[in-house]
Amino acid sequence: MAASAGQATLVLVRGESCTGKTRDAFEAIRACLKDWQLVFPKNARRLLALLDANRVASRTVLWLNEAQNFLAGTDGEEAAAALHSQLEQPGPVVILGTLWPEYHRTLTATPEPGKDAHSNARALLNQVKPVDVPAFFTTTALRNSLVHRDRSLATAMSTSTGGRITQTLAAGPQLVDHYQQATSHSPYGHAVITTAMDARRLGHTSPLPAALLKAAAPGYLTEQQRAAADPDTWFAHALDYAREKVKGVVAALEPVANPDGMGALPDIYHLSDYLDHHARTIRDDAFPPDSFWTAAREHAASTADLEALAEAADQRGQYRIAADLYQRAADAGGTGALSELAWRRGRAGDLEGAEQLYQRAIDMGALSELAQLRQRAGDLDGAEPLAQQAVDAGDTGPLVELAWRRGEAGDLDGAERLAQRAADAGNINALVRLAQRREEAGDLDGAERLAQRAADIGGRDALVRLARLRERAGDTEGAKRWRRFGLGAGGSPAQPW
Repeated sequence: MAASAGQATLVLVRGESCTGKTRDAFEAIRACLKDWQLVFPKNARRLLALLDANRVASRTVLWLNEAQNFLAGTDGEEAAAALHSQLEQPGPVVILGTLWPEYHRTLTATPEPGKDAHSNARALLNQVKPVDVPAFFTTTALRNSLVHRDRSLATAMSTSTGGRITQTLAAGPQLVDHYQQATSHSPYGHAVITTAMDARRLGHTSPLPAALLKAAAPGYLTEQQRAAADPDTWFAHALDYAREKVKGVVAALEPVANPDGMGALPDIYHLSDYLDHHARTIRDDAFPPDSFWTAAREHAASTADLEALAEAADQRGQYRIAADLYQRAADAGGTGALSELAWRRGRAGDLEGAEQLYQRAIDMGALSELAQLRQRAGDLDGAEPLAQQAVDAGDTGPLVELAWRRGEAGDLDGAERLAQRAADAGNINALVRLAQRREEAGDLDGAERLAQRAADIGGRDALVRLARLRERAGDTEGAKRWRRFGLGAGGSPAQPW
């Protein structure tokens, strides 16, 4: 232990930017060395003055945050030599440094002959094994209930990819500030980022084409800003601002990896999840300008994106824009858009036109979409034959959903009838869900009857998963019931869990 060592000890915490190096080091000091004094030299010169004056007393933590700032540069080698000498002095003293991996590699790399710029730093650092802080949290760690109880951690988890929540905590607010400050010194960058934020929150889930961002951005600018723009360079400068890394960690617009090889896809970008989350708060009631919808019509990445944007416009009462986007999606082969247009034709009284569109959709394999459309409209009787046709074509999903909707409407007999038809076609999910509903309503006999039917046709694993959920929720008796339901048709026990 460094706290009981007879001489000074070097501790090195290594990790990428914003991974929590400083916080980890602080918590370790607070837990293990809380009665020690902390000394924070501002730079290499202050460090040298401190060491030359022999002013590092016993039971002191000499904190070198971002140690590369002390070990590289003009005074770095002298500071490294002085620290090496300090390690030979009586203790206990802890020299605690944090360091990025790239700087550690640079300072400890074997030099070319005659070009040894970091000999003292290398000698200092090579005598200690760094404590590495991982760049991401594991899936197991993120399941910890404490993560979900803390609002900041929960937000960071929901807006981070690959478990990189500390980077989000460290750079997320600065990224928002980077976006907001652009209104004054980079209005074109602000317009491009706002376009991306609107596209994502309104349903464009695919990576965003540069052409869409460029075509939509002018609508977010004033006449004066548009007049002052250089037609040849404004978009390039705007992209540069949007792609600028904040704290070296995250940018508003990130590149999209080439799925078929190395490098990034050209002219395609992904909006930061943190800004996506932020946009759904600050722009929840904002309706984009006309340029956005025109750009979306011409440059949306897929028919699914067009359909989602059309639905967003429809929900906001912009029916002309919605119809235009649905038409564009239908022309591009979107079966959902065809179904939506058919429903609109029928509602307007054009039954012949609606029938033609429905037939086109069916010819394109849109039975599932048609069944779901009927369900959303509340026409459960009209949805049933379409759902059965979808089953005949190999898709049981609409029938399972219809069974659930029947149950929600109070028609439990109808729900069980449809659930059994789906189960006969190989999908026991509806039976399991209805059994769960029966149990929650206190009808344990009905729950066991349905659960046993599901188990008899191979749904034992699904029932065991439900038992696990009950146990995690603290419902021991419910977990026991679902384990009992999970017995196979022949009475054999479910797999251990």
